[in-house]
Amino acid sequence: MNGFLDWWDSVEEWLTGLSFVPQVLVSVAVLIPLAIACAYLLNMLVNGFFWMWDRVRSTGTDGED
Repeated sequence: MNGFLDWWDSVEEWLTGLSFVPQVLVSVAVLIPLAIACAYLLNMLVNGFFWMWDRVRSTGTDGED
């Protein structure tokens, strides 16, 4: 864990040492793909949840004997 934290500290120090425009460009280059990946994963989870919900609902009884 200390190795990761040391690496992260060096990345943070490098990023804050840049001027504003390179900071924005690096941040955008990292944040846009990360946001797309998170949205894709969330979409898969929601689709899976509703697929399971639909299967459970369709196999359940409707209260008639």
